[in-house]
Amino acid sequence: MPSTNRFILRVAGFACDVFYRRSRLGGEVPADGPVILVGNHPNGLIDPVLIALATSRPVRFLGKAPLFDMPGIGQIMRGMQALPVYRAVDGADTQQNVRTFDAVYAALRDGDLVCLFPEGISHSEPQLERLKTGAARMALGAEAGCDFALGVRIVPVGLVYRKKGRFRSRVATWVGEPIDAREVRALYAEDDREAVRALTARIAEGLKAVTLNLDRWEDLPLLELAERIWRPGEGRRVARLQALADGVRELRATRPREIETLGASVSDFAERLQCLGLDPEDLGVHYTPTRVATFVLQNLFALAIGLPLAFAGTCLWWLPYRLSRPLGKLANPGPETYATAVLLAALVLFPLWYAVLLVAAAALLGGWPWALAVALAAPLLGLFAVAYWERRAQAFDDLAVFFRLGLQAKLKERLVRQRDDLANEIERLAQSL
Repeated sequence: MPSTNRFILRVAGFACDVFYRRSRLGGEVPADGPVILVGNHPNGLIDPVLIALATSRPVRFLGKAPLFDMPGIGQIMRGMQALPVYRAVDGADTQQNVRTFDAVYAALRDGDLVCLFPEGISHSEPQLERLKTGAARMALGAEAGCDFALGVRIVPVGLVYRKKGRFRSRVATWVGEPIDAREVRALYAEDDREAVRALTARIAEGLKAVTLNLDRWEDLPLLELAERIWRPGEGRRVARLQALADGVRELRATRPREIETLGASVSDFAERLQCLGLDPEDLGVHYTPTRVATFVLQNLFALAIGLPLAFAGTCLWWLPYRLSRPLGKLANPGPETYATAVLLAALVLFPLWYAVLLVAAAALLGGWPWALAVALAAPLLGLFAVAYWERRAQAFDDLAVFFRLGLQAKLKERLVRQRDDLANEIERLAQSL
């Protein structure tokens, strides 16, 4: 991987890790051999960065041709050795895709890793769009050119965002099971078009297995609450959410009255918790004198030692942080490109502000040794401030829970009883499925 590409990816990856709290699910991307990564596409140019971070291998991305003509973005795309896709919807001559397919075939013959988004567009719908056939055609075309001796594997990668436009929200990168393109070799010999359709259907199944597919976005908050009630601590949260979403879809089709009744009960419980400022996990907290004393001492220490450092980091970086959102909004982004616009604005503002800090330190504090000290301290203080305010927000939440529940045993008892009744009903329905 050329050093320029590595630098671009590291900068973009660092920006994503500051903006999001990222986690990994599932298996691993194959360490060698020809691979096509296929991902869902809910969040603009953030999606390819997160997929690239899921593997240590260099990735050749496919992107829509207009991106290559955008100032800044075009240079990055070419620097990352991305390949253009020409779409009729963009007014392009789709015959130019012949060269793109040839480039993908060559990359796969060389054992490279290629990535595309088979939905064809970035969107904010609650479920996958119908997949294009490009990934299947590329895999089978490369295999057919080598008498099906390449061993091309197609790996679905799901991106599940909690609130994709919110700073420090969560995102999970979920690597699914590889699909061997040679599964449809016999069918390809009889009917290549039918083989492409069959492999595309298999890819769709693989992507659905690593993404949340909801009937409507309004279901998500209730599903998340149900997940935190049902079998707490068992397995990965995203996988459990997916299981609940699949169950709700089936129950809506077969037993709509039962799922409506359960939904109303979960919604009522959610409203009670919201009014009290509580989470389901708060109901399991048990207070002891030792635990309370430890909490108080830890937070007093954090206030005495950490607060001045966090305040310094906040003051140093407050201006570019506050300007990133309004500057990103100047591009008039939709929900699927909002985070991209804000991150691109931040990638411009923060380095410029960093340079201003260094010049100001040199001019006001007496020379470049001070500028060097600021150069080292400023990024560390900024990152410390982000972590510190997150921990303090959690501490204030814990304190509020103590006063609401720790001193009101009867209220807690009623909420626990309601939670357990809901968990039992969810378990009953789950067993019936």
